Amino acid sequence: MTVVIVLKPDFTATFSRGVLRLAGTVFGLLLATALFHAGLAGTASEVALIALLIFAARGFGPANYGIAATAITALVVLLVALNGVAPGPVIFWRGLNTVLGGAVALAAYMAWPTWERTQIAETFARLLDAYAAYFQAVRRAYEQPQAVRPWDLDALRLAGRRARSNAEASILRLASEPGTTGKALRFWSGQVANFHRLANALMALEAHLTTAGIAPPHPAFTRFAAGVEVVLYSISAALRGSPLPIGELPDLREDHNRLVRSEDSGQYALVNVETDRIVNTLNTIAEDVVRWKTGD
Repeated sequence: MTVVIVLKPDFTATFSRGVLRLAGTVFGLLLATALFHAGLAGTASEVALIALLIFAARGFGPANYGIAATAITALVVLLVALNGVAPGPVIFWRGLNTVLGGAVALAAYMAWPTWERTQIAETFARLLDAYAAYFQAVRRAYEQPQAVRPWDLDALRLAGRRARSNAEASILRLASEPGTTGKALRFWSGQVANFHRLANALMALEAHLTTAGIAPPHPAFTRFAAGVEVVLYSISAALRGSPLPIGELPDLREDHNRLVRSEDSGQYALVNVETDRIVNTLNTIAEDVVRWKTGD
């Protein structure tokens, strides 16, 4: 049971949980020993101790696993002793088994680790995929308003939000791993900021769909949107290991200039502003990813 509880997918959770499990068990055994040596006996005191330990485990355990381990260990020893079993052997064997289980789990992770730095690029690629799917739906809503249902956009927006939360959690795990450089943390933290700007632009485009009587977009919008999808796909593929030849990507700036010249400057003013933000953000992300891949 200790091996299953301690082992987690990442370095920080495994080792912090392992340490807290071992420390909490030791403190729990010491607490149980102290309680029995204090001579606390009788139904009233036993019920009070059980209530107190359960309150500690349920009330503070979710915030700190060490507290949960301490309370649960003392509670187990107390409940076993109440059934007439001598507490001494229970304390000894629970302590020994917990130490052995924790040692096996930590040794297994050290022999076969899962480093966040080898997975964070895939996490960000999935985030970009989620934003690409959201952008495609927004694009279809402009071009074919009846083809996209509002709840479909809601689902895709929420999927992007979950993917961004996963990316932020990945950075936190990366920051706690040994060997992580400040350069790596700055790069991925910068991408979170870039992706946040991209998400804001996409949500603004979606919000503009509610404008009454909005006319179908000009063909220049279709060309621009197609270029954005290509760039999104190319950056996602680059994060997964493919090359990213920036010179061969669609010229989003030129496509945006063509879009601005062609659209109704009044009705599509917001679209022009937000697509400009998309161009700036994607160009920045692409350049950053190229530097990351080349080690600059």
